[in-house]
Amino acid sequence: MNINVRSVFLIRKAFKGHMAERYLKSEKIKYLFWGVITTLVYFLVRFLTMALLNQAMLPVLIAQVVTVLFAFVVNKFFVFADNQSRHVVVQLIRFSVGRLFVAGIDFLLTYIMIERYSDLFIRLLRLKTINFQTFPFELSWSWLHGWVYDSISFNAVIAVFVIQVIAIVVNYFISKFMIFD
Repeated sequence: MNINVRSVFLIRKAFKGHMAERYLKSEKIKYLFWGVITTLVYFLVRFLTMALLNQAMLPVLIAQVVTVLFAFVVNKFFVFADNQSRHVVVQLIRFSVGRLFVAGIDFLLTYIMIERYSDLFIRLLRLKTINFQTFPFELSWSWLHGWVYDSISFNAVIAVFVIQVIAIVVNYFISKFMIFD
C-alpha cells in the first residue's frame, strides 16, 4: 500500500483540527475560560474594595454581588448556551441561591483564614520568614507591591486565591446540575 506524505499530513491535520475544535468548544473549557474571567472580575472588585475600605468582610459581599450577576450572564449565554428566556427568572433565582451558598463558604473561609486564625495560617505557611523588602515584593511596578507588604497581607491574598479555587469547583457543579441542566 502506497500512502504519500501529503495524504498523511492532510489526514493528521483534519483529525487534529476536529479534535482541537471539539475540545475548545467543550462545555468544561468554556466554563473554565469564563470562570477565569469571572475570577479576575472578583479579584479586581475584592482587592479594590479591600484597599478602599481597609477591612476583610464587606469586600466579600460587594465582590460576590458583582460577580454573581456577571457569572449568570456568561454562564447562561456563553457556557451552557441556554438562550431560552422563559426560565430566566427561575434560573436567576436558582443561580443566586447557589452563589449565595458559595458566598457563605467564602465568608466562612475568609473569617477562618483572615479574621480569626490568620496567625495560625501565617505560622503554617511560614510567612514571617519572608523578607517583603526583596524581590519580587519591593518592585514598585509589581502588582504585589500594593497588595503584599507583610505576612498578614500575604496571608489575605493567599486565602482569597484558595477560596476562589474552591468556589470555581463548587459553582461548576451547582450550575451544571442544578441550574442549567
